[in-house]
Order: sequence, then C-alpha cells, then structure tokens
Amino acid sequence: MKTIKFIAFLFYRYYSNGSTRNIPYLSTICAMTLILYMHIFQILILAKQVDKFIPIKSSYDKPTKYIVMFFVMAPIFLLLTFLVREKELKAINYTDKKIRKGNLLLIGYIIITMLLLFGLMILIPKN
Repeated sequence: MKTIKFIAFLFYRYYSNGSTRNIPYLSTICAMTLILYMHIFQILILAKQVDKFIPIKSSYDKPTKYIVMFFVMAPIFLLLTFLVREKELKAINYTDKKIRKGNLLLIGYIIITMLLLFGLMILIPKN
C-alpha cells in the first residue's frame, strides 16, 4: 500500500504543475488506472483472452467503443479513488532525494511496461 501511495504522490506532484494543475488528483488516478490496465492486458495477451475480457467488436463506432472502455476501466478507477485519497496525497512529505529516485524508477518502470506490452502484442499471435 505504501508503494501505491508513493507512486500516486509522484504522479500528483507532477500533475500539480502545468496545464493539469486544476485537476491533479483526477490525472493521477487516470494515469495509475492506465498503468494497471497495461498489466492486465499483458496477462490477457499471454493467456490469449483479450477478446473475452473486452467486448468490443470492429463494427462498433468510436463513441460506442469509448463507452465500452469506460465501463471496463471504471472498477479499477473506483478502487484507486477508494485507496488513494487526495487529502492523503497533499499531506505526504518525502525528501528530494527519495522523490528524484522515485521519479527515475517510475519513468523506467513505465517505459519497460510499455515495451513489454508492445512486444507481447507483436510476438504473441492472436490465435
């Protein structure tokens, strides 16, 4: 749980600046949801079960696909909002050294996760 809150803190700190400074908590939860779903997709690709988990047909139009994905991603989003509260993120303090190290590790982790996901999509045949 500490790790999840630390990752949330790093995202919250990042999103508190720039164009997302009005919605850093929402941006944090969305980013963490996306990362968790990348891991779910990796598992589904290895198990060859992506089509069964995500009921999207190629005949759907774009808005329908967005609505389906909203409902597929909503449970993890709601779970994260329950586990990580904005008030807690504002109260957390870490040293600059720990934040710098955490940011580097988080960036590396995201890059490795994306490379693994893309690699699995390319290397593992659908059938």
